[in-house]
Amino acid sequence: MKAKIIKHRMGIAIDWQQDFKDALGAVSFNDHYLIFPKEIGDGCSFYLEVLPGLMLLIVDFTFREQYILTKYASSEDYCIAYYDLSEELSIHHVNGEQHQVGYQAQLGMGIVDGSLESTYIAPIGQRMYSFRLLISKELLKHYLAGKLPLSKAEKAFDTRKNTIFFYTHMDSRTKIALLNLRDCSFADATFVFKAQGTALQAFGYLIEKMSEEEPELGRLSATEVHMIMASQKYLLDRLLEPFPGIDYLADMAGMSASKYKKIFKKILKNSPNNFFIQEKLLLAKKLLESGKYESINAVSYVVGYSKPGHFSANYKKQFDKLPNSDFVKCFSET
Repeated sequence: MKAKIIKHRMGIAIDWQQDFKDALGAVSFNDHYLIFPKEIGDGCSFYLEVLPGLMLLIVDFTFREQYILTKYASSEDYCIAYYDLSEELSIHHVNGEQHQVGYQAQLGMGIVDGSLESTYIAPIGQRMYSFRLLISKELLKHYLAGKLPLSKAEKAFDTRKNTIFFYTHMDSRTKIALLNLRDCSFADATFVFKAQGTALQAFGYLIEKMSEEEPELGRLSATEVHMIMASQKYLLDRLLEPFPGIDYLADMAGMSASKYKKIFKKILKNSPNNFFIQEKLLLAKKLLESGKYESINAVSYVVGYSKPGHFSANYKKQFDKLPNSDFVKCFSET
């Protein structure tokens, strides 16, 4: 069956809900819920103004048919923090580039400028649980501007001069808070208060994360976003291989090496080489914990380390512990 495409607005104000009412026959309930017809699927969405300039949107839904939800690019000064806790892999597109989010993904959250068009594709027949914070740039500026030089603070939150956009791993504190909320029923009499508290926690952790390092400033074109994210996917698809080199990646992206490194760090908060090593070691950690390998050396060879000592040293640097702390040995049946 052909996927159904729904194009909609989104912003801090809740008038965008009308697009879903018109396109899907959804109805509002109790000032916080949007209920969809049963023929589309099971579940609903929850929305709440947490504080001025901060809106929470939770989508807890199981689709019976394939829907492609495309958010229009907006002139409103806001960004969206996406956190996905779906049970299966979900697909999120920004300016035509595909990103996988959910439990099986490498990167668990993203911050996308409202000025960019984005598309969400949820799995059919599997629970989709998406937690989103719609944040005005004025609110971000209020909490972050003091951590930047005045000249950079003005530019960082000016849509004409800077695009807020990055993908990263969801920190453990945020994931625990969201998983606890996911286990709560919408029908719980205290759900609104729990949702508000969780949103404030997630927002606080996000502010901490964004304040850890000085941002790379500058406008991003749709082509630049597309090419950097394509090269990021290229790296994630080749974690068992050696790092291909900056010149190769820059050439693939059609950029100079210096421009490529600058934009890559702006979007992924890391240098290309460090990003690749970090993801390789995260993969190694999963393999060590899987119980499918007979030795640590076997795992180190699988992820491309010819010298187990080098693997152990990098692992210790990344996780502050040696591989044997996470290793679950495979015992062959006899």
